Amino acid sequence: MTIRLGIIGAGWIAGLHLEALERLGRTDLVGVVSRTIEGATAITDGWGGSPFDDLDRMLDATRLDAVYVCVPPFRAVAIGEQLVERRIPFLIEKPLAADDPAGPARLAAAIGKAGVLTAVGYHLRGLDFMPELRGRLAERPPRMIAARWLGETPPTAWWSRVDQGGGQVVEQATHLYDLARLLMGEAEVVGAVSTRDTPAEAQERDVADATVAVLRFATGAVGSFTSAHRLASSSIAIELTSDGLLTTLHKEDGGQGDWHVSFDDGQEAVVRHAVRDPYEIQAAAFLDALESGRPDLVLSSYADALKTDRLTRAVVAATGQLG
Repeated sequence: MTIRLGIIGAGWIAGLHLEALERLGRTDLVGVVSRTIEGATAITDGWGGSPFDDLDRMLDATRLDAVYVCVPPFRAVAIGEQLVERRIPFLIEKPLAADDPAGPARLAAAIGKAGVLTAVGYHLRGLDFMPELRGRLAERPPRMIAARWLGETPPTAWWSRVDQGGGQVVEQATHLYDLARLLMGEAEVVGAVSTRDTPAEAQERDVADATVAVLRFATGAVGSFTSAHRLASSSIAIELTSDGLLTTLHKEDGGQGDWHVSFDDGQEAVVRHAVRDPYEIQAAAFLDALESGRPDLVLSSYADALKTDRLTRAVVAATGQLG
């Protein structure tokens, strides 16, 4: 079975998804829609399919089995609602929305009512060492987590506007909170604080410069989460402290798949490097779910991603500031 695929959005993330899908060889790109026909054509010239500058026209003109939604957060909910209305399965990028917490809840309800298969792009759940990581932590549950996402300000204009991107906690550091939920269960926000000092040359930017949050998990474990985006390099890591075991998940500077995990029990440190692209693993899980009719096979369902969305928004709310 070759799955007829459509892409909504022509930014860099669409290219990452298309590269992963090409390696799988299970899809045929038949349509790409962007705000401009030039943007869509830039994708179709390299990957095939027909370009469109209107979503309804693409959906009317093509017979799609599934869609990848790769648009800025402020556009995501409305597009998801269009796809649900047409009963088209889709994988949508995180976060679920920018500064509209009601939108994702409304879309989640519509997805559940329509029974449309969906997935959300928390691709780090697809790191190929994740089964071993989860297995070791099941044997030695973490008592504490310390996570950080420190890096540069992404260049896209929408990222620096809370009403378009949601802010760093909601849009970028969300991966930390999602993995914490996956590995440790649900949590509540104990407290959070953020700082903002927008330079004169960047008055169009209103996202927080740095945020620190403290969480308590249902297991009794505690966690600290830090994020900042005005660095010249990056430091992204998660440290989990268990009885007799320090587990460190770390991303080297640059690239998308250069992740590794180490397990240190005080006698030796075992290191595992991610070999397979997590975007490819995520895509395979989505296509498997689509072909088998088993929504449980996706790495992150929309309903589960909604819990991460709510957690990140609770962090922002605890700061008393914008995201």
